[in-house]
Amino acid sequence: MSVETSTPSTPIQVLMMPDYRYDNPYQTLLAKALELNGVRVHFPWGYRRVFPIFRVIKTSQQSFDIVHLHWLSPYIKGDRWLTKFVYSVKLLIDVLMTRWTGIRVVWTVHNRISHDSKFPRLELWTRRILAQLVDQIILHNSSTLDVISQEYWFAPAKAEIIPIGHYRDIYCPLIDEQLARKELNLSPTGHIYLNQGMLRPYKGIERLLKVWHENPDVFENDILLIVGKPLDDAYGRKLNQLASRIRGVILYSEFVEDDKMHLFFSAATVVVLPFENILTSSSLVVAMSYGKPIIAPKLGGIPETLEIAGSLLYDPDDQQGLLQALIKTHDINLGELGQQVTEVCNKLDWHKIAAKTSKVYQMHLNPR
Repeated sequence: MSVETSTPSTPIQVLMMPDYRYDNPYQTLLAKALELNGVRVHFPWGYRRVFPIFRVIKTSQQSFDIVHLHWLSPYIKGDRWLTKFVYSVKLLIDVLMTRWTGIRVVWTVHNRISHDSKFPRLELWTRRILAQLVDQIILHNSSTLDVISQEYWFAPAKAEIIPIGHYRDIYCPLIDEQLARKELNLSPTGHIYLNQGMLRPYKGIERLLKVWHENPDVFENDILLIVGKPLDDAYGRKLNQLASRIRGVILYSEFVEDDKMHLFFSAATVVVLPFENILTSSSLVVAMSYGKPIIAPKLGGIPETLEIAGSLLYDPDDQQGLLQALIKTHDINLGELGQQVTEVCNKLDWHKIAAKTSKVYQMHLNPR
């Protein structure tokens, strides 16, 4: 399905849910770009336990044309299977009631299953039904279309491919590398391998620490800098215990404010993202936004996103893949690779992304 760019004559009113703007600037950037394309974006307010989508619609003085769903985690809560099942059914009924009001529903699939899901089969069941209820599905990469459409049981024609845009307008620009290293009390020499983002098990941090620990001679003059807020206190303690025993590893287990992010990327030589499972990644696009060479597995949409700048991608099934990619950084032209990353990132323009998204909205409003 091709999408042309145009601006609607009458603003389309979109309710975007859930509101994750605090944790991830993705929605902020998308909403801002959509506003420039003639779309008015609204976010939910207050806390509603039962049918949160439908109740926002019914209690708002604003009428909506589109509900744009993103992450499902807040709507399918529960540490027990029965609780999770009840919430899942409520979400499906919520979307169904929303459809009955005449409002169109668009769903951007950011991950195959919620990360660290305790009940993946139940969640997959929920996603399969939701895929039938919504009007349109958005995926970030064409390379994941076949897998997701087969797993969710929908026709590929129901999905539109719209990538994640860059994050250059959110964070401060790079500064001098040596100045950044001094500011962070890091060594002025050697490679600094940066792993940045929320610290969660699926991101392969423990495997990265193991590889670093088992190869001290390879990284004798280098630093592994792991930066981000842990999933929870228990996981944070586990990583701290592991990192404290390994030479050359620095763990900064705190949330990094937007105005400090550039310091870590300015000091870094290479960004390492050793995901164990992934569909799309904002962390990848953040690293691309800073033009940094990236080590990552050939999983999900990562190869498609990096295109020609994937020289440091490795086979996730190769036990030596991550190590070989780390070693390779000492032998290739990292400056040239960084320039390739920048060139690819230039394509992730928010205006184009918003125009495609707006066209999806318009397409489903035409019958009205």
